Amino acid sequence: MPRTGPPHSHPDPERLLRRRRGPPRKRGPPRREADQARREGRPLSLGQELLEIAFHRASTVSVGGKTPLARARHLALRKIGRTSGILLRHLRQRTQPFRVLSDLSPFTRSLLKERLGEGTLERSLSRLRVAQERMISFRTEEERRIPGLTERDAMADAVRRFYGRAASLIREVEPDLLRLDEAARLLKDRPALEGSLPAVVVTGFPNVGKSSLVGRLSSARPRVGPYPFTTVAVSLGHMTLGTEPKLQVVDTPGLLHDAGDTRHSAEREALLAMEAGQGLVLFLLDPTGSCGWPLSRQEELLGRLRARFPDRRFLEVENKADLLRSPSSRLKISCLTGEGLEDLLRTMEDAFREMHPGLPDLPPIREGVDEPGEDAPRRGIRG
Repeated sequence: MPRTGPPHSHPDPERLLRRRRGPPRKRGPPRREADQARREGRPLSLGQELLEIAFHRASTVSVGGKTPLARARHLALRKIGRTSGILLRHLRQRTQPFRVLSDLSPFTRSLLKERLGEGTLERSLSRLRVAQERMISFRTEEERRIPGLTERDAMADAVRRFYGRAASLIREVEPDLLRLDEAARLLKDRPALEGSLPAVVVTGFPNVGKSSLVGRLSSARPRVGPYPFTTVAVSLGHMTLGTEPKLQVVDTPGLLHDAGDTRHSAEREALLAMEAGQGLVLFLLDPTGSCGWPLSRQEELLGRLRARFPDRRFLEVENKADLLRSPSSRLKISCLTGEGLEDLLRTMEDAFREMHPGLPDLPPIREGVDEPGEDAPRRGIRG
């Protein structure tokens, strides 16, 4: 017998479907962008990676509740809380190494300024701090709205609204995140020259033996090779003058110029180390010309550096004395055989005593030197 009654008594199929399966799930634009990138074989951008991590973690939350409405409310709050927490943690991790810029060494600050540009780091840090405040504001706004909602669809809309605003914010500051990542890599890969310790900066043309000398004198283990431009970044070692203080020994990339915008970034790092290192500049020359540049060209660069840094004390040293001893009055050494290294150490001690009165005596120097060979330049000679 057919059922009779008013039309509104018939069950609504769409309503029954929502009761059984819940409200239809909608995937926000950030997830669609990530899925499209994967289909096209493109790597995810940094912002997409952060959003994928946060949204995936939020999708795994589980909640309880006495009624479906209570569970939906708790679920919406948990998703928003977890998403914001993950994104805020990543934003804070990027700014953590730069909380106090004044604590960075002068060399590090100069290097960051040279690599990123004047004021760029400060602007990126400021934008990320503002982004954290905005993220917290978005979360607080939805957390206050959701408890008053009485429909699950409205709660789902609140979650999607927060996802969209959070995604827009992350995309907005993505260039700043990349910039801070680059700055953090520089902090990790480059030494921090301490302004309180005396330093000797070893510089000169490529392939004159700077890294071999630094390996002989200090705790550094620079890369040594029979070709120019083996050293591509500033590195740092230490040696001891008596017991305290330690002396910083800085190995720099090879120099071809002393000024000009055409310098390679490695050359700019070498000049920054000379500017930041409050101490002695040891200019190493190769009189044999086997480095690829004649001695006259090396002396020309030395003169320009002296004019550029008039307040620095220069020590001129000729390497490869085992091959050629020029008639000049410069100190002659051989990083390969160890010839002249004891005299070099005494000369450095005398120079630092004049620059830093009150230094203790140097420890005794071992009799003899390491046997020549491929590894000899990489070992120290102090006992």
